Amino acid sequence: MTGSDWELYTEENVLVAKFPEGMPADEEEFAKVNERFEELAARDGVTSHISFVQMDDALHEGVYEKAAEAARVGKTYGITKWAMVSEGIKKMAVASSIKEIDGVETTTTSSFDDAMEWARE
Repeated sequence: MTGSDWELYTEENVLVAKFPEGMPADEEEFAKVNERFEELAARDGVTSHISFVQMDDALHEGVYEKAAEAARVGKTYGITKWAMVSEGIKKMAVASSIKEIDGVETTTTSSFDDAMEWARE
């Protein structure tokens, strides 16, 4: 994946979002992501979310705000578990903005498989 080839899909009860290296972090791109997120979050049985962030660049404040906004929206659809998969401190920074959402359980990991196992519990 390169450029804006992000991917959102569901697998069992989990809504997965993969954000690749080189993905633009601008409003237009986030609007597309949010639209797809809401389409998938509305499906019956979706209770968990995984954000797999592979973006190289340092994430700006707007990314953290969008993550918290998505967690609030996801909660309205019944998503109560949110896993952040990334290397380094990115996962901790994004997860900390989501932890502020009442009723949303969060975890962070460097392993997509570990996140999927947790999300399916």
